[in-house]
Amino acid sequence: MPTLSVYRLAFRSGLHLGARGVSLEESSVALPSDTLFAALIDGWRRLGGDPAAWLAPFLGDPPDPPFALTSAFPFVGGVRFYPMPVDLRRLFAQAEAGKRVKRIAYLSEGLLRRALNGEKLDAWLPPEEGASRNGGSPQREAGLFLQEGRLWLDGEGELAKLPEWMRVDRQSKRPRPRAAYPLLEVWKEGRTPRVTVDRISSASTIFHIGQVRFAEACGLWFGVHWRRPKQGIEGASTTYAESVTAILDFLQGEGLGGDRSVGYGAFTLAGPEEATLPDPQPGRLAWLLSRWRPRTQAEIAALQAERAAYRLVDVAGWLRSPDGPAQRRRRIHLLAEGSWIAGDAVLGGLVDVRPVYEASQNMLPHPVYRSGLGVAAGFTQEAAHG
Repeated sequence: MPTLSVYRLAFRSGLHLGARGVSLEESSVALPSDTLFAALIDGWRRLGGDPAAWLAPFLGDPPDPPFALTSAFPFVGGVRFYPMPVDLRRLFAQAEAGKRVKRIAYLSEGLLRRALNGEKLDAWLPPEEGASRNGGSPQREAGLFLQEGRLWLDGEGELAKLPEWMRVDRQSKRPRPRAAYPLLEVWKEGRTPRVTVDRISSASTIFHIGQVRFAEACGLWFGVHWRRPKQGIEGASTTYAESVTAILDFLQGEGLGGDRSVGYGAFTLAGPEEATLPDPQPGRLAWLLSRWRPRTQAEIAALQAERAAYRLVDVAGWLRSPDGPAQRRRRIHLLAEGSWIAGDAVLGGLVDVRPVYEASQNMLPHPVYRSGLGVAAGFTQEAAHG
């Protein structure tokens, strides 16, 4: 079974992650694996390392990466959340259950493990308002929603792992009723007004930056799936594990995401801690925990497996380079987190997204990589064919 080295990011102020192309007014909550990987490359360069040497094993034919990254998903106290499947109906035995779960974006690790073991999760849904069992008292199920139904967790075993401010009302000092949990905010989304001034006319224009702020003891986590942590970096007296530690320590102050010049994206790092999930197996489905770009015909065939379900995300945006001005990256498509694919081949690879121009003088002198390396959890045989 693969073991993830889990890191927690507690953001000190807002976090801006563009959700729709180049729009500044929208911000995402999750931090995609391709963005995380790009941040590691940039951090290594800014620490004085050689990006080409660091990337060498990732670019072989076939690639032989020392590690791969999950995307960064929310955590609440001691509860980690994972992406819901792109086809929500797959988790439930009753078709009508799917109508109640359209808002859910993330499910807890406890529920994920149940799903990977083939269990249908109908019984873990919180009751609908006013629902009752056999005409008696209101139904009391084990599941809980947070963030207006965006987060779903096991309200029995995982309830005790939530922060105390969630479980106990600070004014009354009493435990919160279960009906109050969906109203608790793990994060708050907002917009901050900013002003830009035209260099020629000096005219000012107001625009807004979307940002997300996390509540106390909440933030994002991601996992590093190590294949060879002790492998040395060519030309350096540093292993890949040591480089990742150094880069993450550096990025705490530098920040992640957009608009870092005003403090967005700075975080306090905790970890690593270990999390072990079932390994993808040939002939069974796998649940993507990262974005993924199939590289070979065998990997493309994984999309055609029985009961596979996937969604493509349009990945674009801007790049920053010390060797040229900010430019638009080439647009690519990656499989989204939560896709279900065959577990036979979930490696993927990197893709160069530097822009291509007719005039060669506008070309960047170096590649710009986004990661399509996959990390996935495996289903049991019963779950794959049930």
